[in-house]
Amino acid sequence: MQFEFDCDRPGRFSGALSDRSLAGVGFIDMECGRHAAYRGPESISAGDTGYYILTLQLAGRLELTQHDRTAVLAPGSFALYDSAQPTRVVSSDDYKSTCIKFPYERIGVGQDALSEITATAFECRAGLPSAAWATVLGLNRGLESLGPSGPLAVRGMMELVTTMLGNELGRPPPAVDHRAELRARISEYIDAHLSDPRLSPRVIAAAHYISARNLHQLFEESEHTVAGCIRARRVERCGRDLADPRQAEVPASAIALRWGFADASHFGQVFKRHTGQTPAEFRRAAYRSRRFAPE
Repeated sequence: MQFEFDCDRPGRFSGALSDRSLAGVGFIDMECGRHAAYRGPESISAGDTGYYILTLQLAGRLELTQHDRTAVLAPGSFALYDSAQPTRVVSSDDYKSTCIKFPYERIGVGQDALSEITATAFECRAGLPSAAWATVLGLNRGLESLGPSGPLAVRGMMELVTTMLGNELGRPPPAVDHRAELRARISEYIDAHLSDPRLSPRVIAAAHYISARNLHQLFEESEHTVAGCIRARRVERCGRDLADPRQAEVPASAIALRWGFADASHFGQVFKRHTGQTPAEFRRAAYRSRRFAPE
């Protein structure tokens, strides 16, 4: 996700950002000095929409604005925001947070309902929020050591998050939706196999013991077709790597191959169609606007 960045003393700004993912859910840790960041319509592209970000304040203070609301977060409070909507954040000097980023379809609460509580501060010191965030933080600490059980653990975490957000809306837990569960498993499979250029609807259907027709029917209610989902997630991963200062010397073609694109020409066409920029333009824009340097 791209933000325009501003701070009082750019030459003395410092921060650290960690961005990892498992089973289609991103785990993001950030700590930095005082800054403001803006995500207006011009910063929002098709390649990085379709996600919610749930952020927990660990230290310092954050002001988060979206949908004409502003949440003021102190340590122990959390808020939700939508990647497809303009956003403004302002942090204090000792800012520290943990976030999870997940696709709309990973949560059993509708977008219209959730838009009622974006940029709203909630407390996580007791009850269901405390249990949900304890799970998030525990998985985040041990993400690399979860092994084959990792996707199942993340699925359980997302069920807790869904229940927590439904509770904040004053709604009962959603009934079990077996089609949604299958879509979630398929989503996890896609994320785990993005680097394989042979990944296709036929391969995915066979791995889940369903017909290609049933697979396409499952995705009729989603933002993307099956093939479109694969392309969008590959573009997202490539965009993340292109924006990473640590990978500044890695050719865009190598990043494309890493995430399953068969050739650089096809990658360039798909990337521009999704983001409105060539890989080179995207990389330059990301370096100008994103000043966080992982330590």
